[in-house]
Amino acid sequence: KRLAASLANTSVLYVQFHTSLLPKSINLIIYGVACTGSEHVTTWSGLIGVMDEVTDSTALLPVKGSHKKKRLRWIPTCWYVDCLPCIKARYVLAIMAFFGFCNVYALRVNLSVAIVQMTAKHPHHNQRNFDWTNIEKGWVLSSFFYGYIFTQIPGGWIATKFGGKYVFGIGVLVTSVLTLITPQMAYINIWALVAVRVVIGFFEGVTFPSMTAMFGMWSPPLERSIVSTIALSGPFFGNIIAFPLSGVLCDTMGWPWVFYCFGTVGILWYMAWLLLVFNTPADHPRISPEEQHFIESAIKEEMLSKHDEISAKDVPPPWKHILTSPAVFAIAVVCFCGNWGFYTLLICLPTFLKETLCLNIAENGFYSAIPYVCLAAVALTWGQVTDRLRQHKVVSTTAIRKINITLGLCLPAVFLLLCGYFGNNVKWAMVFLSLSIGSGGFLVAGCPVNNLDIAPKYAGVLHGITNMIGSIPGFLGPQVARIIAQKPAIEPCGSDCEDSLTVGVYRQEWMLVFIITAEIYAFGAIVYIILGSGKKQAWADGYHINKRKVTSLLKTSQNLNS
Repeated sequence: KRLAASLANTSVLYVQFHTSLLPKSINLIIYGVACTGSEHVTTWSGLIGVMDEVTDSTALLPVKGSHKKKRLRWIPTCWYVDCLPCIKARYVLAIMAFFGFCNVYALRVNLSVAIVQMTAKHPHHNQRNFDWTNIEKGWVLSSFFYGYIFTQIPGGWIATKFGGKYVFGIGVLVTSVLTLITPQMAYINIWALVAVRVVIGFFEGVTFPSMTAMFGMWSPPLERSIVSTIALSGPFFGNIIAFPLSGVLCDTMGWPWVFYCFGTVGILWYMAWLLLVFNTPADHPRISPEEQHFIESAIKEEMLSKHDEISAKDVPPPWKHILTSPAVFAIAVVCFCGNWGFYTLLICLPTFLKETLCLNIAENGFYSAIPYVCLAAVALTWGQVTDRLRQHKVVSTTAIRKINITLGLCLPAVFLLLCGYFGNNVKWAMVFLSLSIGSGGFLVAGCPVNNLDIAPKYAGVLHGITNMIGSIPGFLGPQVARIIAQKPAIEPCGSDCEDSLTVGVYRQEWMLVFIITAEIYAFGAIVYIILGSGKKQAWADGYHINKRKVTSLLKTSQNLNS
C-alpha cells in the first residue's frame, strides 16, 4: 500500500503519454496505476469507477492560453506541482536544451576521434579497421553536412508553425538511433557509412532552428543572451565530453562502442525531454502564473499593437524582405566565416594532433577537449555580461552585437596564426588552439541570438536560413584542409608514434590551412561591422511598413478631423 501511494504521488507518466503515442487502453492502465493508492482512490472498485469516468483523454490537457490550468481531480496533484521550484520553467527549457545540444554534438563529433582508430595501421581489440585514403576520410567526415544543410529552413518553419518540442526531440532521437547502427554501416562499405551520416545530418539539421523558434516563445527580450547562451553552450560541453570519452572508449573497448554509448544516452535524454519541456508557457502545466505572465507580456511588447496583432501562424514570412535584408545577410556571412574555422578544427583537430604531434588515441581525445573547455567558459560568462550591459543600457543592442562578433572572429584569427607559426610542440600548440577556439565564445553571445533581435517572430526561419549558409563550411572546410594537408612530412614522427611510417602532414601545409581560415574570419568581421544590426526590422511583424505611406495617411486623417 505504501509503494502504491508513493507511486501515485510521484508518477508523471500519464499526462505525457496519453497522446496518440499509445493506445487508449494502455493509457487507462497507466493512468489507473498512477492513481492507485492516492487519497482519491482507496479501493479497487473506486479505481474502476475512476477509469470508467476517463473517456476523453484530451480533457486532461491544460487549457491553452489560460493562467489557471484545467485539472481533472483524479490526476495526481504532483503533476501540477513544480518539482524544481527554485528553477524557473524557462531555465528548465534552457537546461534541457543544453543537454540536448550536448548529445547533438557528441553524436556529431564522435566519428572525428573514432576515425583515427578506425584507420589505424595496427587494430585494437581484434576489431576491423579500414584502409581509407585522406580524401576518403574527408568524404566520411564531411558527409554529415550534406544532409544537415537541407533541413535548416524547413526545421525553422515547421517549429514556428507547429512548435519546436517534437521537432527538436525527434531530431535528436532519430540521430541517436542511427548512431547505434553506424558501425554496421561501416562494415558494409564506406559508402554505406557516408549514407547513414548524411541521414544523421538530415535529422540533426532541424535542432538549432527549432530551438531558436522555441526561444522566441520562451525567452524575454532582456534575457535572450543568458537563456540562449546556456542552451548553446551545450555543443561545447558535448565536445568536452565526447572527445576524451571517445578516446577512452576506443582505447579500452574498441571504436564501435563510441557509437553504442552515445546513441543510448541520446535515447534516454529524449524520454526526459518529453516529460519536462513544452512548446509555449501556456502549454506548461507546472509554470507559475507570475512567470507565465512575465514571459508573455515581455514578448508581447515586441509584437504588433493590439489592433494589428496577428498570430505568427497566420502570417507567412516576408520572404522578399528577409532575403534582401542587409542585417540577415550580415548574420549569414558571420555564420559562414565563423563556422569555417569552427568546423575545420572540430572535425580535423584529432587528425592534426595525431599527424603533426604524434599523440596516441587516448591523449588525442583528452587534448582535443581542452580548447572547448575554454570555449564553454567564455560563452557562459560573456553571455551574462552582455545581458547586464543591455539591461543597464550601457551600450545599445547593435553595439554589443558588433563588439561580440568582432571579438569572436578577430581573436580566433590571431591565435590561429600564432599556432601555425609557433605551435611546434604539444604545449604551445594547445595554448594557441585553446585561445583561438575559446575566444570564439564571444561569437555565441552575438551571432545566434541576433536572429531574435531583428525578427523575434521569425527567428526560427532566420536561423534556418543563416545556419544553412553556415553549414556549407561543414563539408567544404574539412575537404579543403584534407586536400591541402596530405603530403608526407619532411620530419617523420618519432618512434613512439604508432603510425610513424605512414603518410604524415607538413606543418607548413597546416600553416596554409590556418592562414586561409584567418582571412575568412577577418572578412566576416568586416562585413558585420558595416551591415550588422541589433534593431528589430520593419518587416519583422509579418509585413513591411511603408513609412511614407503611413505618414501620408496620418496627415490625411488629421486634415479630415480638423
